[in-house]
Amino acid sequence: MIIVCGVLLVVLALLLLNVYTRHGQNVVVPSLESLQIEEANTILRAKGLHAEIVDSIYQRDAVPGAIIDQRPKAGNKVKEGRAIYLTIYAKNPQMIAIPELTDYSIRQASALLNSMGFTQLSIQEVPAEYSGLVVAVEYRGKRLAPEEKIPAGSALTLVVTSGVLADSLRIDNEYIVPPERIGNGNSLQSGNDGAIDDSFF
Repeated sequence: MIIVCGVLLVVLALLLLNVYTRHGQNVVVPSLESLQIEEANTILRAKGLHAEIVDSIYQRDAVPGAIIDQRPKAGNKVKEGRAIYLTIYAKNPQMIAIPELTDYSIRQASALLNSMGFTQLSIQEVPAEYSGLVVAVEYRGKRLAPEEKIPAGSALTLVVTSGVLADSLRIDNEYIVPPERIGNGNSLQSGNDGAIDDSFF
């Protein structure tokens, strides 16, 4: 009786295992690359499969939402109910925080931004006592606050010091001439009628 019961248990286990693993009920994975996720889901559901998006990559000239990779690959055989893992083109670029770069050198700031994927950099110089130091980072004409997020790969402008002080300072729409220029023979003109203001001499 013990031997008979043991044989019956083994046979029953093999039958249940065969039902659970569904031998002979494999499904061939279809090719999904270049399709939109909605199209892929329709095809997979018809075969008893389903899709799961595991990664997305932004590319400016790519079709947003298009599938660029699948696992398992097309042609492989899987069981019904299996998930097909997809990588697609993202519809929006990844947002990246720009760090505080004030007082960095141009070389340091450029190297850091390049490592973050910002390779389109332009330079705008402003008068200052020292040269080559970053004053601000601009995106589309707007100065960025520290850790402000912008789309990855965007074009940026580095505002840097030129090392050349301005000849005059403008305050309230009037120009003030530095003292070292007074008395060197230069004439000063009134902003109203163009006449020489002799009170300076």
